Amino acid sequence: MSFVLYGGALSRLVVAHDCADANESSLTEAFAQKSEAEISSGLRWFYCAGLAIALASMGLISMSHVHKEVDGQRLKKKHRLAVRFAVAVAFLCLPLAKHLNSLTLISTTTGLVVLVYTVNCKMRKTDLEDAMKKGDPIKIEELAEKESGQQGLYEPS
Repeated sequence: MSFVLYGGALSRLVVAHDCADANESSLTEAFAQKSEAEISSGLRWFYCAGLAIALASMGLISMSHVHKEVDGQRLKKKHRLAVRFAVAVAFLCLPLAKHLNSLTLISTTTGLVVLVYTVNCKMRKTDLEDAMKKGDPIKIEELAEKESGQQGLYEPS
């Protein structure tokens, strides 16, 4: 439900013309009617809180799953979850920054989501797809070793 709340608020934020270089006349009639010159406090809270709750919920789901440790991992699961929950708290604080316009609010949240979910993997996409097509259990460690010739799934940073 938090994704629905977040998505609904996002649909209003992307048509807002609260940025200095936004051109309201370039919007179609339907979107121009929805466009606002200033984003309301409630819209900020819906957007940020919806995203924060969704991210925290995914973290709770991840905590409930048994996680297999893989050699060469850059961050352990507990550290990744700590970052995820810290970003969720940051999302909850963003509506308090009244100086953020719709563009900076969306770009800030997008950057933080990319931070949380970016991974470098040493295997080719085609190897993973081939393993899935065969219907055999996918052993990530073996695919990574095949690709790199060495143990360890993630590239060192």
